[in-house]
Amino acid sequence: MSPNRQNQLPATNEDTSGPYFPIAFGDPALEDLTRFEVGMVGQATGTPIILRGKILDRHGDLAHGAIMEFWQANAKGVYRTPATKDNPDVENWFHGYGRLRSHTGYYEFRTILPGAVAERAPNITITLFSDGISRVVTQMFFEGNDANADDPILQTVGEDAPKLIARHDGRTAKGEEVYLFNIVMAGDGETPFFDDLES
Repeated sequence: MSPNRQNQLPATNEDTSGPYFPIAFGDPALEDLTRFEVGMVGQATGTPIILRGKILDRHGDLAHGAIMEFWQANAKGVYRTPATKDNPDVENWFHGYGRLRSHTGYYEFRTILPGAVAERAPNITITLFSDGISRVVTQMFFEGNDANADDPILQTVGEDAPKLIARHDGRTAKGEEVYLFNIVMAGDGETPFFDDLES
C-alpha cells in the first residue's frame, strides 16, 4: 500500500466509551415478538401491541446508537424461564425476550400485552445500553390499568410514577394497540432506573 494513501475509515471519537456491538448483533426476530417465519402455524395469545418512543440524553437530544432489550411475561402473566418449564401456561410461541438497536434515538417494538404477575401490574422490563452507559434498567407500565395503583415499583417511585407509564395512542388498522413511552437517560425528567431488577 502506498504510504501516501489515507485511511478510509474515520477515527473513533476520543470521548466515546462504548459499548460497541458487532454489525450482526441485530436480529429482526427479536424486534417483533408477534412475527413468525413463513410456514409457522403457531401464534402467541394476547393483544398485539406496538411500543413506540424516543431515547433522550441529558440535554433532551435524541440518543443515537442505543441498544434496548425487553423482558416480559406472556398474556397469562407467566415468564418463560427454567423455573416455569412445567407451567401449563408457558407458551411455545412466545419467549418474552426482545432486542433492538435504535440508530436514530427513535424505536418501535412489537409484542403482546403482558399479563399481571403475582401482585404486580402488567409491565415490561427494559434494559438500555448506550454511549457511555454500560447498563441501566427500568420498567414500563400501561396507562389505564387498575393494577397500577397497587404496584410496589410505582408506589416506591412516588411522584415519578407517571414517568414509568406508557400512554395509549390509539390502534392500528391491523388492531394493534399503540403505546408511547420515552426514556430520558439523565438530567431533567430522568426516567427512574433500578439496580435490582432482573432483565
